Amino acid sequence: MRTIMIPTDLSSGSLKIAEESFKIFPDEILNIVFVFPYRLPGSATELYWYSPSKIINEYTDQDFHQMKDELVRNHYPNISTISVEIFTGINSRAFNNFRSHHQIESAIVPQKGFLDFSKIDTYDPRKLIFKTIPNVHEISITKDSIAPQSIHQQNSGILSLIKRVLRN
Repeated sequence: MRTIMIPTDLSSGSLKIAEESFKIFPDEILNIVFVFPYRLPGSATELYWYSPSKIINEYTDQDFHQMKDELVRNHYPNISTISVEIFTGINSRAFNNFRSHHQIESAIVPQKGFLDFSKIDTYDPRKLIFKTIPNVHEISITKDSIAPQSIHQQNSGILSLIKRVLRN
């Protein structure tokens, strides 16, 4: 059994990276840890209300959950666990502690620019991954290789964005 890390922006595209992990490790049972980098709030009041599950729910949409369920259905013999974890540290020492805690042996990362970390409270963790994880597989993947969204899925993504903006 191997534990792998996959960076995620909590979009359905990041699940495509997980699909590639079964090509890289075809005969292994995997524990998949999706890591979502998140900057902690600056004020004590915001920190008091900090909730990892709330943040994950805020940044994901229905399409992400459906594709995650589909990933499990398609690869259940090769999956032991799938988790989405938030990394709130800012340096390689904290990331190494995160890696050790989750017993991560390998990472699979897409080329720079595939995932969208332009959200206010996130950042690209690639540098930390390359610096702290000894076995990193960088894959070349394009957004074109992701199945196009239906009009309903596009509308639900737009609606969730509008809801998020109105909440803030």
